[in-house]
Amino acid sequence: MKFLPLIWAAVMRKPTRTILTLLSVMVAFMLFGLTIGMNATFDKVAANAHDDRIWTNMRFGGGPDGMPLAVAGQIAQLPGVAKVGYFGGLGGYHEDKRNRAFALMADDKFGTIFPDWPITPAQWTQLHQTRNGILVSRLQADHWHLKVGDIFTLVSPQIKRADGKAWDMKVIAVTDDVPYITNGFLIGNYEYFNKAQALAKQDKIGQIITQVSDPSQTAAIAQRIDTHFANSTNPTQSTTEKAALDISNSGLDLATLDRKIALAGMFMVLFLTANGIAQSVRERLAEFATLKTIGFSDAQVMLLVFLEAALPCLIGAALGVGLAAFLSGQLPKLFSPAQGGVPLPTMTVMVFVWAAISASAVALISAALPALRLKRMDIATALSGRAA
Repeated sequence: MKFLPLIWAAVMRKPTRTILTLLSVMVAFMLFGLTIGMNATFDKVAANAHDDRIWTNMRFGGGPDGMPLAVAGQIAQLPGVAKVGYFGGLGGYHEDKRNRAFALMADDKFGTIFPDWPITPAQWTQLHQTRNGILVSRLQADHWHLKVGDIFTLVSPQIKRADGKAWDMKVIAVTDDVPYITNGFLIGNYEYFNKAQALAKQDKIGQIITQVSDPSQTAAIAQRIDTHFANSTNPTQSTTEKAALDISNSGLDLATLDRKIALAGMFMVLFLTANGIAQSVRERLAEFATLKTIGFSDAQVMLLVFLEAALPCLIGAALGVGLAAFLSGQLPKLFSPAQGGVPLPTMTVMVFVWAAISASAVALISAALPALRLKRMDIATALSGRAA
């Protein structure tokens, strides 16, 4: 406790310098919190990916109509396949052409393949019993101001109903969001979507989801699917869910990039803190010499310097990571779900732990050279004011 007045007097000796250092540390640790939190999000999504699911698309896009429904039927007959679900994509706008919207029109097996989604079996059943029903995630419900019972009208210039009318869908439930679907979701009834189109446009799907009986064979079955359709008019590209949700497979290693950004922030903090504490010690050599004269040991003086460096680092780290946690909750309000959404940082306990460890390490490194200088200081020279 006897150090507290000394530390406070030291940091308030140059309040402008202290405040600027604190603000710089806070900004750096806000960046640190967001980037490390984003890594935690990527890790969580990858860890929660199911190892028994395969996502199959048309290898060459498939055009606006998608792939034939018969492809799903053929996949269901392949060895090792337990279930096959599929959906069509309904893109368009709501009320105004600038209000882009997209609905995933799922078949009746889709819910059984995705039991981990925050949609209950009863809600899936209700969806497929309600021809024009739609399930809305909370993000989309907030964006479009929807509640249960509302009619959501989607106009699709590319996918038209046979009767020429817009797609009117009734909200039957508002559900929680799926972490890796960052813009939320609208899920409608594939049967309604399919039968409402002109006969020539029916029985087309956008993506197939396959659940396998043996998770250890998922990659092999994905390859088997693509081999089966390799020489057909509908070649496919199948990816295991584990691979699809592993950010390192995207071609851009965002996790490593995030770590480099966080490391750059730490170097900035180290430079500022080390420069500030070194200058502060140079200005007060006579004061430190006096402390050693009245009985302060080298260890106590070195601890004093470390605490002086640690105070802005730890406070700045706490404020910065706290601000990162606040901003992570505000991001959905800054980006419209219709514009694609953004991944949200996951502010786990380990983010705060790493921030505290990093702040302490920065303080220790910053204080090392000034403390060593004080240990080797000639007291008489410092008291005389001739030390530089």
